[in-house]
Amino acid sequence: MTEIRRGAILNYTQLVLQIGIPLLLTPLIMGSLGAAEYGVYMLAGTIMVRLYMSDLGRTTTTKFLSEYRGRNDEAGAARFLGNIVSLYTVIGLVILIVGLCLYPWLGAIFRRFNEQELALYRPLYLMSLFNAALMFPARSLLGVADAEQKFTIPGVITVATSATNALGTLLLLWLGMRSVALIGLSIGTGIIALLCHVGYCFIGLKARISIGGWSAQMCKGIFIFSFWMFLNQLINMLNAGTGNYIVAITQGATHAGVYTNGLLIYGHYFMLAGAISSLFLPRVVHMVARGADAQEQTEAMVQLGRIQWMILGGFLLGMLFFGQEFYRLWIGHIPGADAELSYHICLCLMVPQTFGLVQALGWQISQARDALRQRVLITGFNSLLFISVSYFVCKYWGIGAQAGWAAVSILIQLAMLNGIHYRGLGLRVGYFYRQTFRRALPATAVCSGICMGLNLLIPGGHIWGLLIKCMAFLPCYILIIYKLYASTEEKKAMRLCLSAH
Repeated sequence: MTEIRRGAILNYTQLVLQIGIPLLLTPLIMGSLGAAEYGVYMLAGTIMVRLYMSDLGRTTTTKFLSEYRGRNDEAGAARFLGNIVSLYTVIGLVILIVGLCLYPWLGAIFRRFNEQELALYRPLYLMSLFNAALMFPARSLLGVADAEQKFTIPGVITVATSATNALGTLLLLWLGMRSVALIGLSIGTGIIALLCHVGYCFIGLKARISIGGWSAQMCKGIFIFSFWMFLNQLINMLNAGTGNYIVAITQGATHAGVYTNGLLIYGHYFMLAGAISSLFLPRVVHMVARGADAQEQTEAMVQLGRIQWMILGGFLLGMLFFGQEFYRLWIGHIPGADAELSYHICLCLMVPQTFGLVQALGWQISQARDALRQRVLITGFNSLLFISVSYFVCKYWGIGAQAGWAAVSILIQLAMLNGIHYRGLGLRVGYFYRQTFRRALPATAVCSGICMGLNLLIPGGHIWGLLIKCMAFLPCYILIIYKLYASTEEKKAMRLCLSAH
């Protein structure tokens, strides 16, 4: 079995844990902490979540180290690692200083928090901030394994960390611990996992680092790429994570918890899409380095885009037809949770974002071709527009309207990015969408009919009924995708995948 296949399996195993664990733990945590403290806890945890989801240092290392490996320049690779660790240490210190400067103003920022909520948020904020500053330079070494296309050991470490964190959370809740202990557990397991990743980098992969090989020219190249990557990650954080902060500022902690529960499943949808595309950056770098033209790059986008739609389509249909019942069973019994509103917030974000997630390889191509500048400038403009309008929308019309505006913002950004892909990179965007969604409509129609039939035949309101619906829908979805959507080559790959297991 190839490293990419093992990496994909481990990524999806991790994804199952990342989706399943919060689904099981969220009602327990929310019931234990209460709606208000849960909102504060989730708000503070956003710093860590965005750090873990960010691939800033990791992607920079993967991109540059893949180029050095392609040239068999081991000395250059060692100097590069020394330079990037030094540079990201400085960036981590800057993040710490900026975060500490903001600390005295937390009360002015979150005016809707009462004294008890603010007193709780302050230590959680500091814990998350110091964790971010500490982990930032070390995360730049995670890209070493990606550049070597070694995904097995890092995947095992990540899966083990998720399982350990889940068991520890259950123990802390059983002991009656509160949000500070839960954040402390997440930080502790994260640091241990990072140390294991770094150990594998130097011991398992025999990576060398040259601290004394500082190069102004090399650092300039790293800094320019990292600068645009940083701006892109910052914009992504603002787009995805600012919504609940705006809700907290304008509506209070309880409403922030409601909005966050909508973002939670949406975040899992994002991770589902990234589980495969993140494995392809080294290959894309090599493809660009050998001079692949725009048509070949577009075909690669189509190939991955169709795989993405096969995976995302099932999740999206499940949420459309079974999601409302799921939210009611999941958090509907908790006072102040507002399961219906959280569900509609989730759908508002998931549906438009799907059209961007299927072309995830366009992002990888932009990185490989050093074409981040235009992309970041356009998405930055869209982010500022989103934030400035969101404050007034949420303040005067509530969090439902905020979710609707977020959906519109996603579509605006997607249109702008497609302009970059077409005009800036020469990718055939229209051809991509036609090929990706070729024969998708009849398959989706049949699957929708099956979902409606399951809802009519199996009564709702009970967890076992929902599980039966999902278990009945999954094999039907796979069969329909195989018969009505998949091409001959894709059918062959699906048969090989099943026979390998």
